[in-house]
Parts: sequence; structure tokens; C-alpha cells
Amino acid sequence: MSRLHHLIAVTVLCAVSHVASAAAGDSWDHTPYALGQGLRFPEQGLDIGGYLSLQYESLRHQESAFSVHDLSLFVNKRIGARWNLFTELEVGDVLQVSDDGGVSHSQDFDVERLYADYRVSPAVTLRFGKFLTPVGRWNMIHADPLVWTVSRPLTATAAFSRHAVGAMVYGSVPAAGRDLDYWVFVDDTQGLDPLRSEETAFDIAGSSVTLTNDFNRAMGGRLLYHFLDNSLSLGGSYLYFEMKEPQQDKNLFGLDFFWDTRHVELSGEAVYRTSGGWTDPDERGGYLQAVVPLPYHLYLVGR
Repeated sequence: MSRLHHLIAVTVLCAVSHVASAAAGDSWDHTPYALGQGLRFPEQGLDIGGYLSLQYESLRHQESAFSVHDLSLFVNKRIGARWNLFTELEVGDVLQVSDDGGVSHSQDFDVERLYADYRVSPAVTLRFGKFLTPVGRWNMIHADPLVWTVSRPLTATAAFSRHAVGAMVYGSVPAAGRDLDYWVFVDDTQGLDPLRSEETAFDIAGSSVTLTNDFNRAMGGRLLYHFLDNSLSLGGSYLYFEMKEPQQDKNLFGLDFFWDTRHVELSGEAVYRTSGGWTDPDERGGYLQAVVPLPYHLYLVGR
């Protein structure tokens, strides 16, 4: 990221107002709003929220620009005791204003996530639809308000598709007196979402390089083991997938950790992707990140 001179981003949590005509006997009263929690309608089992990312970039050899980078809407609907429906709708680069006064708009609309969960038991949940690929920590957290920086590490961006379309089983089980979280999934993007747009690397840093990581089909999973009263966790991931372009088979292995101490938060990920016997070289990478709390609710982040 040597071309990145400086990047300032502000993430604003917002709730989306909801207007509806209630059926007879239904109550559409929502619980008191708390910043970051969205609007909750308990009687309907409905939660509505979202976030807005504002970004300023100053890249070498390019004009500086301010943009409304992401506008995301979350809708969560509970049906009975076992079913849950969720969708995330997003418009990217809604508005961009450059230093010379130029204004541009984008119609880049995307269904980021759309899935149904069925709770089989406390330890087993089934998921069907479009969801985040369960590799590492960063990709599964995903939303700008929930991560420390809006610049994604290349490790969590380039080696695999950020989304999968298919089915997954996940949950948490006890193991040696501690919790073991698991995710296992199968993907058929070619059959279920053939028109999905291709992803780009470091799109928030001005790059337009298209990645070769989209799935045709994939399978894999992740394990995450918790230690020290959940202050330390270690994870491992594995993927086998056929890429969309070019059509090549890949194996990906990943390791990640998270350690939250009194004075510093440490985290990191590493991935290794095989070439599958093709002429392309194997891919490998990783990052380490430290977050130190400062006075007045400020934090120092280094990666």
C-alpha cells in the first residue's frame, strides 16, 4: 500500500426509520433506540438498522476525494422459535466529490447477504442462501463499524471470495471444558448466483484491479477454539474451490488468532493458497494488528 498517502474514514451508525400499516391487533411500537442497535419491533420479531461510511482519500498522483462509500441496510426477521431471515442491502460509492469540485454518483447496488437460518438445537444451526465465507476473523465480521479500519488487509481480500452461495451448518460445542465454534459449508455460486459481480482489490484505495478469486463451486469450513475466559481464541480454516476465471482448482489453508489483554488487543491472520498444479504461483500472506487504548476513548491501531 505504498501508494496510499493517507486515508481518513468515519463510520456512522444509523437506524432506518420504519413506516408500516399495522394489521388489526398488531403493535408496531419499537423499543427505545440505542445507538448501534437499530430499531427493534418485538411484537413482529423484526430488527431494522444499517450504517453509513464516509471516506476521505488522498492518494499519490491522484486527486483527493471525499465520498459516501457504503450505505447498508440490515433487515432481520424472526419467525417462531427456530427460523430467522436476514438480508443486507448495500449501495457502494453513493456520492464522490473531488478537490476540483467534480461530483460523481454510483448505482452500484448489491445484495451483500440474504439467508435463512434454522435452529436445529443449541449446538446446530442450518443456513441457506448468500453469506460471508467462513475464513478468518476479518471476513466474518465484515461491516465497517465492527472493525478497526475500513482498509481491509489483502490477506482477507484477495485469496478467496468474500461471499458464498449455498448451505452451511454452524454452532458451538464444548471441548475440554471450553467452547469450540465450527462452520462447514458448500457453495454453488455458478448455479445459484451466476451474475454476481467480480470483486476488486483495495477498491477503497483507488485500485481497480479485478481479483481472480470468485467461486464457481467451493466447500470448506472453520474451527475456532476459545481460551482464558474467551480473551484468547485460535482459529483454523480450509477451503477447496474452483475459481470462476480462470477455471482452476485451489486449496486454501488459514490460521488466525485474537488476544484481548488489559493493555492491548492483538490479532492476526495468515493464509496459504496452492496453485492446484497450474502455472500460477502459490499465494501466501498474513498480517498482525495491535490496538492500544488511549485517553478520551481514542485508540492507536497499527497493522
